Amino acid sequence: MIYIIKGDTLKYELRYEEIYEMIKNGKKISFVDMRSPKEFNDYKIPGAINLPILNDYEREIVGRTYVKESVDKAKYLGINFAKDKLPSFYEKIIELRKSYDEVILYCSRGGYRSNVFFSFLRSLGIDVKKLIGGYKSYRKYVRENLDSLIREKEFIVLCGKTGVGKTEILNKLKSDYPVLNLEELANHRGSIFGGIGLTQQPSQKYFESLLFDALDNDKKIIFTEGESSKIGNIQLPKTLIEKISSGRKIIIEDEIDSRIKRIKRDYNLSDRDEIYKSLLEIKKFISPEKEKLYLEKFQEGDYDFLIRDLLINYYDPHYKKNYSKDDLHLANNSAVIKNILNFKNSI
Repeated sequence: MIYIIKGDTLKYELRYEEIYEMIKNGKKISFVDMRSPKEFNDYKIPGAINLPILNDYEREIVGRTYVKESVDKAKYLGINFAKDKLPSFYEKIIELRKSYDEVILYCSRGGYRSNVFFSFLRSLGIDVKKLIGGYKSYRKYVRENLDSLIREKEFIVLCGKTGVGKTEILNKLKSDYPVLNLEELANHRGSIFGGIGLTQQPSQKYFESLLFDALDNDKKIIFTEGESSKIGNIQLPKTLIEKISSGRKIIIEDEIDSRIKRIKRDYNLSDRDEIYKSLLEIKKFISPEKEKLYLEKFQEGDYDFLIRDLLINYYDPHYKKNYSKDDLHLANNSAVIKNILNFKNSI
């Protein structure tokens, strides 16, 4: 759909590459996702809002009708499901237009669902635009550009044993310096016990979108934390693993009593069901005698013993010293941030 005004071509259907350039040039963009709530919750363009032209049940009915009966009947059902939503959706778009330079609609592939609402709004003279190819085209852009974005960065990597406070340090740095907190993006702390007290992890696709956004800046040197290839269910891109492995490393150290205190503070130890499930997960890596002891201490609520023993006899021996003797070692004390920044400035 292209409109000609005074010899200039105004485009109302845009490729993601064009939208990306608008964002880089400072335009405030609001993405409106017309897919069903389930699709939206699985993955989306970060920051998008959901105005589902069909809810999950309606989408299932329309899809089944499309496959088993006829395209025309499916379209008829879709229109009937959509019509009652249009007034409230219209009001929401009017509100968004007051706050954003552009409002851009999308669905899965830029087809029926976004077209219905887009055509409705355009017929009323409302200035909205549509993403050509829908979410699929956005996903293609991220997939094709993420590796090159990663390669542009150099990482200062905080390493150290479990509980020494690497994430704590990243959080102190992030207000003033570029930080990539992979555990925050993955909503998981990385270990078998790493999901305790947290909500569901994002999908792999959505994690990669969040990662793209976190790296999409003009900062060359970024602080991050050493991670394995997986954080919970999330697989880190191979290029990112390689860049982090080759990054400048700072080894953070702390006393075991401080590590235990930090773990008790950061984990939700009130959720006994999750702790129990995690203990069952770890039993395949420990002896039956150790499993019995851990379960007894769990029943007694002796978390200090559990954490100490797990650190000394399970996590610490598995800690891979994938750094050289020349790497900087820093104690996690009141001077740690100053010392880290001195290291950065010396690069």
